[in-house]
Amino acid sequence: MTGILSIRDLRKTYDDGFEALKGVSLDLEKGEILALLGPNGAGKTTLISAVCGLINPTGGSVSVGGHDIDTDFRAARSMIGLVPQEVALEPFETVWNTVRFSRGLFGKPRNDALIQKILTQLSLWDKKDNQVKELSGGMKRRVLIAKALAHEPRVLFLDEPTAGVDVALRKGMWDVVAEMKADGVTIILTTHYIEEAEAIADRIGVIAKGELLLVEEKATLMTRMGRKQLEVQLDQPLKAIPEALSDYELELAEDGRTLIYSYDTRAERTGITALLNDIAGAGLKLRDVQTRQSSLEDIFVSLVEGEDA
Repeated sequence: MTGILSIRDLRKTYDDGFEALKGVSLDLEKGEILALLGPNGAGKTTLISAVCGLINPTGGSVSVGGHDIDTDFRAARSMIGLVPQEVALEPFETVWNTVRFSRGLFGKPRNDALIQKILTQLSLWDKKDNQVKELSGGMKRRVLIAKALAHEPRVLFLDEPTAGVDVALRKGMWDVVAEMKADGVTIILTTHYIEEAEAIADRIGVIAKGELLLVEEKATLMTRMGRKQLEVQLDQPLKAIPEALSDYELELAEDGRTLIYSYDTRAERTGITALLNDIAGAGLKLRDVQTRQSSLEDIFVSLVEGEDA
């Protein structure tokens, strides 16, 4: 793969001394999707704003397609598309003119066929002559995406693009994202819908308090940090975990009928066989046994909570 975006030791300190970014470094390849996860105030939007030229970083460097965002700003910025969190659109302009004008801002020649394709992909074609003020919140957010795509960027930032958008429209947006990835566009996504990141991202980045905690292949991360839970459902409820099972790190569910045992799938021995034998030895009758793999959300929460500790 070919590198398209390089961020080196990027920092942002505000006048009051607050450090929003603390030396973030990141390399992105052509055609990959990175999901950038983090709690509110972690630095996600600050990082995007610095790369896109909306704020001036305090230190570090960024290059897009080999173009430095400071010394070669115009060339670097023309390669970037941004879908911001805030919906800021001219309410009395039509959808068609809004998107076409955005392409012209980057000095691109008129291409009505491309604009039509983008609007069709985003289910906006039948609204092309409507004024923006006539659209629903979800449609306005899709217009933001259309504007970001109008000048054919090679790096696209999606900052909470599906906030307030219903499930059907979200799926449509991700279909468009998949097409862009296939076309070699690099996509950086921030989202509170972690299941989306789990579904479409190639790599996962976790940021907290202005620091990038990790960037890792999604599958590798979930294998390395993922844990499994064995849920043992009992025939009769318990008031407490029997003393005979005190050597195991067990949780008793609120209903008293389920024992929950967490284990590392990479360990040489999981301890499951011994646990089941000891449960039987304690005189408990099993009703059912099932396992659950930890999700990306579980991993994210554990990382962020560990950072706050």
